[in-house]
Amino acid sequence: MTVMKRQFYKNHKPNGDEYMFHLARDTESGEVYVIRQADYVVDGGSEKTMTLYEFLAGGGDRQNALLQLIGELVPESAQQH
Repeated sequence: MTVMKRQFYKNHKPNGDEYMFHLARDTESGEVYVIRQADYVVDGGSEKTMTLYEFLAGGGDRQNALLQLIGELVPESAQQH
């Protein structure tokens, strides 16, 4: 399995923790999903995957960043209907 991913949001916490969100696609199955990577200073890191539906249901800055990325996939010169 090969996973292609693109970071669309990064959040730094005051304690040094960092959260990165990636839009990911499994190149074999075609499945598209979100990966949340957390770099915990004290406890080490963690990774969570979630469907686009699960992720977008939360609302907020992270979700808006993903929607902006999706919107950028349609070029300005795209055909209008």
